[in-house]
Amino acid sequence: MTPLNPEALTALHPFLTGWELSPLEPLLVWIPTAWLALLWAHAGVSQLLDRQLFLQHLAAYRVPWVWLTPMSWALPLLSLAVALSLVSPLRPLGAAGAAALLLSYAGAMAWHLARGHRLDCGCGGEPLRVSAALVLRNLGLVLLAGLSALPVQDRALTPMDGAVLVLALLVGGVLWLVFHQLLRSQRPDLVSHASRH
Repeated sequence: MTPLNPEALTALHPFLTGWELSPLEPLLVWIPTAWLALLWAHAGVSQLLDRQLFLQHLAAYRVPWVWLTPMSWALPLLSLAVALSLVSPLRPLGAAGAAALLLSYAGAMAWHLARGHRLDCGCGGEPLRVSAALVLRNLGLVLLAGLSALPVQDRALTPMDGAVLVLALLVGGVLWLVFHQLLRSQRPDLVSHASRH
């Protein structure tokens, strides 16, 4: 192998050290952060309130029976921990946890999808069959988690910022519901099947 030329490394030094991220406008970070925090808080609370249904979802995902009870507690508590971390000084850590969970769930759905398994995604609410759209949804949310980890400018949020944040959360919630309802309307067989059990 040809050794690296020290002069070449010296010439590259400005480029190698110039990748520091500049702080972003706070709303660009806090909107996806608050949205993800609500998402994980809802997931954790829903799973804890109906643990029997969550256990059924875990079993459908072929989780070994010995792990069913521990995971039925660990995953909801982890979701709540991520939600709390996202709205605390541990925001980057919460964003990393959110990305890890999203990638894990996306991988599990993709694995079952590749094997032709028909099962409810366990996303909460009405039944929703695992699909490529849900895998892509999770990958898109990973990008939001990455945005949530970025540094923000040191300025106080104004009442107008608060109004914009609330409006963005409402719009995001509506789009989330519409997206899932469209998926359910394309797969009525799973819904009708679930309603008979």
